[in-house]
Amino acid sequence: MRASRILGLASLAVGLSAALPARAGIEECGNIRFDELSGCEVRVSAECDASCSELGIYETACATKLVPVCKTECSLSAEATCTDSCTTQCQTDCDRGVNVICSHNCFVECTTERDAECAAAADAGRCSATWDANCDSECDAQCVTVDGGCYQHCIECCGGSCTADANMDCQTTCQDEIFEDCEHEFRANCDASCSADGALFCGGKYIISGSQVPACVKALLAQGISVEAKAEVSIGPDGVTGDLSAGMCAVSPGSKAPLAAPFAALAAAAGWLARRRRRASR
Repeated sequence: MRASRILGLASLAVGLSAALPARAGIEECGNIRFDELSGCEVRVSAECDASCSELGIYETACATKLVPVCKTECSLSAEATCTDSCTTQCQTDCDRGVNVICSHNCFVECTTERDAECAAAADAGRCSATWDANCDSECDAQCVTVDGGCYQHCIECCGGSCTADANMDCQTTCQDEIFEDCEHEFRANCDASCSADGALFCGGKYIISGSQVPACVKALLAQGISVEAKAEVSIGPDGVTGDLSAGMCAVSPGSKAPLAAPFAALAAAAGWLARRRRRASR
């Protein structure tokens, strides 16, 4: 159940609407969302080897990968009490002139209670990663195409957030059973790639490795996200070219600004999204 706490969205969403992507997850990078990640770099050789062995670095990649796996058993529909409460308040904000955009607002609404709920979890980092990936998946599915005005965006946004809420416990339980296997798999891939194409890390988190790195880097640059390559390579409009096993260079997407800042600003200003979710302890 939800209790509303309104802070006021203001007009910031209107200004940022054209700058933010319709989907938070980047398909070429394993559908991982990057709005809270920074410091992306391709690592090779010894630095790559050392990074692959660090604890906790595979949580984001594994949670994102496991959400669709667990959806086969975690397929509950959103509860009416959740969607009714959310859409009623959201539509009230529409009437007040707030520009609600499903693809921008759903994830923030969905993760409002994440930190409080995961604080008591046995593994808070894994809990948060699972929460984010579940929210991102449901919001992406609901917000891909919204044909209508502010009210329709409210319906889709609340549908995505509340569907994720309904399946959160199931996703957590399901992922806990196979999470370590996923981490071992990604570590093996990471280790095997260090002497060749290397591995991509952002914010200290493992993203992707091996032959998938070039396409991911190209997609990040297209989104305006800077990438540093600890290698003798060229990273430009066409992605990564060259030998990723020696040298060093730093690259950026020209004058495009990273997406982390506008997403963070929007999250801070998104008042109606700050509803506190009263959920049973996990």
